[in-house]
This record gives sequence, C-alpha cells and structure tokens, in this order.
Amino acid sequence: MEDLALEYVNNIKNSKEFQRLIELKNVINKKYSLLIISFKTAEAEYIEAKERPEIFNLDEKKDAFIEAKTKLYSKEEVKEYFLLEAKINEELENDMNTLKESISNKFKIYHSMKL
Repeated sequence: MEDLALEYVNNIKNSKEFQRLIELKNVINKKYSLLIISFKTAEAEYIEAKERPEIFNLDEKKDAFIEAKTKLYSKEEVKEYFLLEAKINEELENDMNTLKESISNKFKIYHSMKL
C-alpha cells in the first residue's frame, strides 16, 4: 500500500502541471518580490485594523490591501499559478473521493464549489 502511495505522489510531482507550478512559484518569488512584500504588509495591517478599529482607519487599510492584492494577482504568472493550483487541487480531491467511495460509503465526499 505504501508503494502505491509513493507512486501516486511521484506521478503528481512529475506531472507537467506540477512542474509548471513549481516553475511559476520561483518566477513569482523572484520577479514580484516587492509586490509580495507590499501585499503581505497591507494584509497584516488590514487584519490588525479589523481587530482594533478604534486605533486604525479600517477603510484606508482595506483599500490599501485591495490595491496591493489587485497589483499582485493581476500578473499573468500569478493568474496561471492559481489556475494550475486549482486544477491540481481538484484532481487530488477527485482522487480522494474515489478512494473514499471504494473503501466505504460512510466517508464524507467533498465537492468544491466552482464559480
């Protein structure tokens, strides 16, 4: 059984989609490092403002977070990364549900919501 699991993981790791995902992650981290830092900073400030609205201007922090997220997420490599990630996650979910169904009908079957 362990051999089957290792084979499954290796098949995923060696797939074109997964290899492209890793490639994109490296490109994004190098090419958009400043945008990532801006996004993470704006996100942290927004979360803090939500927790302490009496000290911070929540609307201002929210707008800054939305702007930073839009700048980062509008990059083609980032869009492709999230599409590939969703595709791989869907395949994993489908495989897990198939496995669950083959073992017992007592397991919960999860279906992701697609927009």
